[in-house]
Order: sequence, then C-alpha cells, then structure tokens
Amino acid sequence: TEILQAQSFDVIQLETLYLAPYLPVIRRHSNAVIALRAHNVEHEIWERMAANSRFLKKWYLEKITPRLRAYEINRLNDYDLVVGITARDVQIFRKLGLAKPAVVAPIGLDAADYAPDQDSFYQPLSLAFIGSLDWMPNLEGLNWFLESVWIPVLHPQFPDLQLHVAGRNMPERLKRLTLPNVFMHGETPDAAAFLKQHTILVVPLQSGGGMRAKILEGMALGRVVLSTSLGLEGIPATHGAEALIADTPAAFVEAVADGYAHPDTLKSMSRKARAFFEKNYDNQTVAQDLLRAYQQLIHIN
Repeated sequence: TEILQAQSFDVIQLETLYLAPYLPVIRRHSNAVIALRAHNVEHEIWERMAANSRFLKKWYLEKITPRLRAYEINRLNDYDLVVGITARDVQIFRKLGLAKPAVVAPIGLDAADYAPDQDSFYQPLSLAFIGSLDWMPNLEGLNWFLESVWIPVLHPQFPDLQLHVAGRNMPERLKRLTLPNVFMHGETPDAAAFLKQHTILVVPLQSGGGMRAKILEGMALGRVVLSTSLGLEGIPATHGAEALIADTPAAFVEAVADGYAHPDTLKSMSRKARAFFEKNYDNQTVAQDLLRAYQQLIHIN
C-alpha cells in the first residue's frame, strides 16, 4: 500500500491469478491498469495430470481440479487486460468467458545471452533432459520416458546412446536410480553449458500447459528439440524443420535413428531452430509488442 501511495503507475502487472484477492487493495490506492500475466491455463494442467494418474492420486486430482477451474473462470474478468503466454491459452480463456482485452506475449529470452555452437554435433550423439523436477508434469514426463521409451526400446536399439538428466530438486529416488547409460546430474550450475554438451534436447511431457522455456533455451543454443506434441504446445515449430515431434515410443526411436543416419540434417535443424527463436522469441521483439498493447490500453482508459 505504501508503495502504491508513494508512486504513480500506469500499469501494474500481476504474475499469477492467485493474487486476485489483492485487487481491491490495488484499486483503492491506484488508478493503474491492472494486467494478469497468465503463464498457463492452470486447471488444464491438473486435468491432464488427472487423466494420466491412477488410484488415490487420480481421485484427489479429480476432486480439486473443478474447484480450480471455477476459481479461474470467476477471476478472469477482474483484470483490465489478460496477457496470455500463447494464442491457444487466450482462446481457451475466451471460451471460459473472458470478456476483457487480451494480448499474447510469449516467453522471451535475450538472444545475446545464448551463443549457439555445433561442437556437440561432431561428438557421439547424446540426449539431454533438463527441467525443474519439483514441477509434477516434468517429473511425470521423465518417468514416462524412462519407463516407456528408454528401458524397453531406445537403449536396447542404441546401446551406446547416453541420456543426461539435470534439474533442481531432483527426488532422491531418481538420484539413486541405476539405468544403463542414464546419468543423473541434479541441479546444474549452468544450464546453457549443460545443454551445449548434447545434440538433442528431449521434452517428453505428458501433461502441462503454457510454454516451455527450456525449449526456447534449447533452440537459442541451436539444440535439436525432440518433444511430444504437448511439449511443443504454444510454440509453432514445424516437425522436421525447427524441431522433431514424437508422441509414442516408436516415434522417439525413429527420430533417434534418423539422427544417427542423417547427422547433416541435425546440423541444419540446429541452424533453423536458432533462426526461429530469433524471429519469434527474442526479448526485444516480445517486449515491444507488449509495450504497444499497454500503451493502447492506457490511452483507451
């Protein structure tokens, strides 16, 4: 409250829907436009996890998800502007009843902070997984990849292939896991350095929402992204051009086999991924588009 009284704001951007209870306080002490930066459609993540779960976990998720959905719907129109992270998310909000202005502003990164190289393309092919392992969709996706892809089909067909896993808050169970050619690194001090050691970034998400920042980091570094369709949701990369899409164990095996057979194709995809990132997700471009939306809304108000 003291900050609101002492300073004049044109726009106040809230980073989560759960700050909605503070809106009356903000409006009492400020005439600023209030925007919601919606990082995803939260209840959709829980619906997807419920669909992939069993037994008690499934029952629990199916109990709480409708409440979360109702909360999101009831709060959407409390803001002056909704800033969606993908066009798909904004469309979903519209279907849920959003009547206020909305704009799409994807995740942005500073291109200058990511220097791509192709050194790993001249080394034996290896896969990398990186992501916060206290986020349930990441853990769920990694478990699925290990149990349904790596153990039964990928490692037997490519016994020399390595998988390197990094991420903060890695469960002890994973740290103790002993699987052939799977290396658990835990939290890495430099995500970019970790990714640049490996040619292919695997993103085996089975649930989740919004947009995956690690995919953009991988593209910025010129990595080949091998992802499920859901993992690439909200990122309009073309299969076989800027990224690879695989939704089944067989499709993951086929993508890796093609990588071994056509290494020059991987190098070409690396360059296309970087160009795709620069065109669509550099911070300068994203920030300019969002600034124009804010200026227009301030003028209207």
